[in-house]
Amino acid sequence: MELITNIMPSTDSKMVKILPVIIIGLVAVVITYMFLNKPEARKRPAFEKPIIVEIDTIKSQPFQVYIESYGNIEAKTSGNLVAQASGIITSVSKSLESGGSFKKGDLLATIDDKDYKIEVTIAQAELANAQLTLQQEQALADQAKRDWQKINPNKKASGLVLRQPQVASAKAKLDAAQARLAKARLALQRTKIVAPYDGRVVSKLSDLGQLINQNTPIAEIFATSRLEIRLPIPTNKVQFLPSFDEQNAVELTADFGNFSKSWPSQLDRTDSVIDQSSRQWFVTAKINGDLLATDPLLKVGQFVNARINGLSLEQAIVIPSKLIYDNDQVYLYQDGKLERRKVVTQWQGGELSLIQSGLQEGDKIITTPLRFIADGATLQVKGQAPRKSPRSKSKKDSAKKGTEQ
Repeated sequence: MELITNIMPSTDSKMVKILPVIIIGLVAVVITYMFLNKPEARKRPAFEKPIIVEIDTIKSQPFQVYIESYGNIEAKTSGNLVAQASGIITSVSKSLESGGSFKKGDLLATIDDKDYKIEVTIAQAELANAQLTLQQEQALADQAKRDWQKINPNKKASGLVLRQPQVASAKAKLDAAQARLAKARLALQRTKIVAPYDGRVVSKLSDLGQLINQNTPIAEIFATSRLEIRLPIPTNKVQFLPSFDEQNAVELTADFGNFSKSWPSQLDRTDSVIDQSSRQWFVTAKINGDLLATDPLLKVGQFVNARINGLSLEQAIVIPSKLIYDNDQVYLYQDGKLERRKVVTQWQGGELSLIQSGLQEGDKIITTPLRFIADGATLQVKGQAPRKSPRSKSKKDSAKKGTEQ
C-alpha cells in the first residue's frame, strides 16, 4: 500500500503539466479548420442610388434692374411762419393748428394794429405838407423867372436865382414823405399774417394774446405742392442708375404692421457731391403733394422703402439667389451627373441675381435645394426614367456573356 501511495502523486503532476498543451493544440486545430472552411461571402452588384432633382433650362430674357433703398418723406419747401411786426396777437385762424391746412393768401393771425394806423396818419400829414411845400417852391420859381426876364431879357439866369435848388429840395422831401407813408402802410399790412403758399401746419408756436416781437415764429409749416425723398444708393449699384432725362418710376412702400401701402414717385436729381460721412451716392425722388389730401396714410416724415427702376436690359441671365451656394457656385445637371460651376454675379436684389459670367443659355440648373453633395453625383430628373450608366451596362453584358459560355 505504501508503494501505491508513492506512485499516484507523480502521475497527477505530469497530467497537470500536459493538459494546457493539449488544450492549446485543440484550439489551434479548430481555428485552422474554421479558417480553411470559411463560407464565401455572396458578392452583390454595386448599385448607386441616383438623387432625384428638378431642373430648369437657362434662358436669356429682358430684365428690368431695380435698386432698393430707403428714406424719409420730406416737404420740398418748409420752415417757420414768422411775424414781421411787433405787438399782441389779437386773432388766430382755426387753420393754425397742428395738422391744419391752408391756401395761399389765407389770413392765419392778426396783430394789434392801432399804433400802425397812427403811423399811417402821421405819414399822410407829412406827405400833405411836403406836397404843399413843393407847390409853393414851384410858384416862387415861376415868379422869379418872370421877374428876371423883365429886368434882364437878354441874360441867362442862374439856377439859384430861379430857385432850382429850393424846388429840388422840396421834391426830395416829397419823395421821402411818400416813402414814409408807404413804409407805414406796409407795417400796417404786416399786422395781418397770411399764408405764403398752400400748405399744412406742423405745430403752432404762438397763440392768442401773446406779445411778440418782429421775426418771432408763429408756426412751423410746409408746402403741400411737392414732397421729396432722399435715397442712398450703394456704390456697386450706381452703374445701374437710369438717365435722369427719362421718366423713371420709384415705388415707395411703408409698413403699417399687418399691411403695407405703396405710393408712386419719380427720380428728380442726384446730389452734386458724395456724402462725406457715409461715402454713398444720394438721389432725390419727387412725390406729388396732392396725395396728402387724397391718402391719409401718407405723411411727411414717413419712413419708406424705395424700389428704383434702373436700367432695362434687353438680354440677361437672371436666376433665383437661393440657387447660388457657397463660394459663388451653382449646381448644373449634365448627362445625369451633377456639375459644380462658379459664377460671377453682376447685380443682386431681393430674391434675384443677374449673372455676368459662368452660365449660358441652354444650361440646365438644378432648382432642388442641395447641400453637401459631391461633384459628379448621379442624378435623376423628377418625373423621368433613370438614366443607365455605362458601368451598369458593362456589368450586365459580362453576366450575359458568362451565361452563354
